Amino acid sequence: MGDDNTKTLCGHVEDELQVKDPAAYIKLIQPAQHYCQGCGRSAVNAENLCKPEKLP
Repeated sequence: MGDDNTKTLCGHVEDELQVKDPAAYIKLIQPAQHYCQGCGRSAVNAENLCKPEKLP
């Protein structure tokens, strides 16, 4: 993975961001505008997902 600006949610979860800095993780996922067709995670920005799809 790259730096924090290019890392996908999968990369952040692998690094345990949701445990180490829950507030930072929540900023990435709320309010969700996209979801990943691969893992099912949701995020504000498509670039944070491996296979993004816009939420209806």
